[in-house]
Amino acid sequence: MYFLFLASLVSLRIPSSNISSPAQTGYITVTGRWLYYFNTTLTLPVILAVVQIFDLEPDGYLYAVGNPVLTDGNGYFNSGPIANNDGPGEDGLDIVVGVFATSGAATVINPDTNYYYYNLTTRVWGNSPDGTLNVGNLNTSYAERGAWWIFSWHFGLTGGWYYLASTVNYSTPQVTAYWPYGDLPTYWTNRTIHLPDWAAWYPEIILNAYAHHVMNMTYGYMPPVLPEHSINETSNANTAWVEGWAYFFPLAVYNYPVFLGLNLETPHWCSPNWNDGDEVEGRVAGALWDIFDSQDDGYDTFSNGFGNIWNIMQTTPCDTFHEFWQAWNTSGYLKQPALLAIFQNTINYRGPGDVNADGKVRIDDVNYVANLFGTNKGDENWDKLADVSPPPYGDDKIRVDDVLEVTLNFGNDYDC
Repeated sequence: MYFLFLASLVSLRIPSSNISSPAQTGYITVTGRWLYYFNTTLTLPVILAVVQIFDLEPDGYLYAVGNPVLTDGNGYFNSGPIANNDGPGEDGLDIVVGVFATSGAATVINPDTNYYYYNLTTRVWGNSPDGTLNVGNLNTSYAERGAWWIFSWHFGLTGGWYYLASTVNYSTPQVTAYWPYGDLPTYWTNRTIHLPDWAAWYPEIILNAYAHHVMNMTYGYMPPVLPEHSINETSNANTAWVEGWAYFFPLAVYNYPVFLGLNLETPHWCSPNWNDGDEVEGRVAGALWDIFDSQDDGYDTFSNGFGNIWNIMQTTPCDTFHEFWQAWNTSGYLKQPALLAIFQNTINYRGPGDVNADGKVRIDDVNYVANLFGTNKGDENWDKLADVSPPPYGDDKIRVDDVLEVTLNFGNDYDC
């Protein structure tokens, strides 16, 4: 149970004076709100973080009282009722409030201390009377705000966990992030993320690492990836799928197609400096986005959301995007609009000669190619759909070989 860590806080010591007076025999409830810094002036609520109430004893040590609780969706907490008995010859509890960057969703650890990031109130509410003690708004450390960004619902790991819990009712097992650690963001299959200092300020980077954790937890393993790869260049099918999923996940969480300034919805067949096909991780991410999103974009007029993508992720572990598509194809989900959505991202899974991706080769396919005969990439009336030979990527010109590809496959039906 992740709350067990609080036992170690018995060693914390704060100077205090010994106040002797009749013992309290009732109960106290402590309420308040924890916030973290967005910048020097703006604070945001700490959501779904552990709060623990402590009693400062005359020996100067803090002792946990009551049970740990979680902050709510606005950063508020309500802890109690707690027996308000400070011991023989003493009055009510001497309250100190702590918040910890941990929950069942995520934990952020300081590598220097190998301990959770946490904050304690510097004020002590001494000899607290029975009833309700409202400690008001409390701020975490500005100097350690990067840790709270990583943990947060707004920018970090808790946000990724909450998206899956609220969207597809999946409770992802806890992940542990060490910050600052190393030079590059890294996910390890022991449920651990290492994030360098700079990564705290990039929500897409945090959720990209978390997406690897999600895949590992749902699959029970991680498909192998190349040690070096690029978002816009050909790697291999495994790498493109694993990294493409990790690029897509932050886009889904934020419902926004931009990753570190790069809009993954805009690349298409004619985009400069982009390789084509399902061995390019940016193409895979764009294909998943175009299945997910509600924005029409070229050949993509599909709007299917996250549910079907997730159903395949959770029930049919896939090592490549092609395996993902095979699972899609056998799941009864809509095919033609999905085929065109991924075609927009240069992933061509149409059957031979099936120009319009409707699963059959008929006269409309012949006419489509014939009407564009003689055109080349860059022409005003150019249409990549008609460039069917040689498959799967064509040769960027519509010629007799494209007409032959359609006519030779005339009458075919595909379950592709």
